[in-house]
Amino acid sequence: MKYQSVIVTYNRKNKLIEAVNSLLNQTEKPIRIILIDNHSTDGTKQLLETLGFLDNPRIKYLQMPKNYGGSGGFYYGIKEAMKYKDFDFLSLSDDDAIYKFTFFELISKYQQAHPNIKAFSGTVQYEDGTIQIDHRRRILDDRWYRQDDIPITEYHQNFEVDLLSFVGCVISRDILEKIGLPEKDYFIYYDDTEYSLRIRKYSKIINVSNAIIVHKTPKKDPAKQNVITWKNYYELRNSMLMKKKHSNWKWLRFYFYQYYIKLSIRILFNKVYKGQRKEAFYIYNQAFKDALKNRKGKNKLFMP
Repeated sequence: MKYQSVIVTYNRKNKLIEAVNSLLNQTEKPIRIILIDNHSTDGTKQLLETLGFLDNPRIKYLQMPKNYGGSGGFYYGIKEAMKYKDFDFLSLSDDDAIYKFTFFELISKYQQAHPNIKAFSGTVQYEDGTIQIDHRRRILDDRWYRQDDIPITEYHQNFEVDLLSFVGCVISRDILEKIGLPEKDYFIYYDDTEYSLRIRKYSKIINVSNAIIVHKTPKKDPAKQNVITWKNYYELRNSMLMKKKHSNWKWLRFYFYQYYIKLSIRILFNKVYKGQRKEAFYIYNQAFKDALKNRKGKNKLFMP
């Protein structure tokens, strides 16, 4: 498999070094590694220089003039990758994603045995070895794209994926040429989901379950799942934008209003929103209105 890799990074220089090394140490090595630095301020470039990474001919480092978010980072990463003509596949990942050393060897073997398959993913694990199932999902209703995580019970074999994250996905050049670049103006959230819907028009997506990528991120705390932050704005807005783009269901707009009414009732009466009801109403109302008006990009009211 002739592949190159994109890593998007922002202010996680030590994790980035480990992520890059995991690619350099693959049994089947990449042609090049494209590093998209989203305007890090923690000395990322200096550390890469000190350790000699920027002298490595396999590594192409691009420092962005500002933080474009994950969505913008992958947009510019894929755009840069497509300038080269010497690869057949492209992998995408964040700076906290560590590939096990046989990841691409296993993907390559499966692809050679099934040349009609043009998109792949691997199994995402936490550091303790448990599977992070929310990275591989299945569509339950294609009218409004209701989805669910693929259960752990399916990971004992390879399986088809409807929706994937940009943590350890591998996409053929042929597909990339057909579907274009991701939605850079989503900033964060749903850019990978939307991209998956485009990929599925041209190829099945197969999860090669023995190909492992370790995601060095904390496990989700159930006690914090309903904590309202600026991220909730992009989560709701982008999910609506994605559904508007891909669904042909004539009742979709009615569904949005119905969903928003149910959400408002939940915020009013569910105790998990106690102490943050006003903030939740404000964030979700802004997201709902902006999605209906097709407003994308960063919203200055909702930033880290």
